[in-house]
Amino acid sequence: MPPGLSRRDGKRPDGLTLFPWSGGKNLVWDFTCRDTLAPSHIAGTSREIAKAAKEAEIAKSTLYNDLVSQYDMVPVAVETLGCWGPSGLKFIKDIGSRIAAVTGEKRSKFFLFQAISMAIQRGNVISVLGTTPDSKKLDEILYL
Repeated sequence: MPPGLSRRDGKRPDGLTLFPWSGGKNLVWDFTCRDTLAPSHIAGTSREIAKAAKEAEIAKSTLYNDLVSQYDMVPVAVETLGCWGPSGLKFIKDIGSRIAAVTGEKRSKFFLFQAISMAIQRGNVISVLGTTPDSKKLDEILYL
């Protein structure tokens, strides 16, 4: 990453485009996935769709506020049950449309969302398996 791209705490965004994205600015993005059912989020997510993702995008925007003058910053937040924050959803749709325009594959946007959704589901599986006892003991139940 180029000098000056770090936040005050030394952390950096997840990605940076090599070429200007819009308005002559390069794009930086930072991804986060919040647990929809976490005790800290359940009160909000049970009342409002994508509440945790929206809050995560606001928090990411605040963290990278210093970079907005030099870069086009996009926070990308999803929830473990599949809800997207508005900025991230718009961004991924835009990328999917750009891929479709370049490749001619009309389903590019769908494929991109599918790939991201599978990564989230894999993370969910890892989280669940990390909370269960030794899986070898479960084999006799799972393979009836």
